Amino acid sequence: MKHVEVDFIVYIRKEANNIDEQALDVKRSQEFVNKHEIMDNILQMPQKQAEALKISRNRFQGIKQRIRETEDLNLNTPAVRRLTG
Repeated sequence: MKHVEVDFIVYIRKEANNIDEQALDVKRSQEFVNKHEIMDNILQMPQKQAEALKISRNRFQGIKQRIRETEDLNLNTPAVRRLTG
């Protein structure tokens, strides 16, 4: 069982008429990630652990720098996927 954390609630109005009568179009389960937790984990990760995951020193330091400067991270790059594996 996974727990869900809610960041905010969006109220919907007329667009949601008869929503309970509409079929759900879900073909696979959805996975929700806590991006801030992932970024914190990367910032705390030691260099040796990143190197064990085949991430070069320059790339790893660049990822950390991007997180610090922009407070954002592209989760779909090969290097970040290996770090979060």
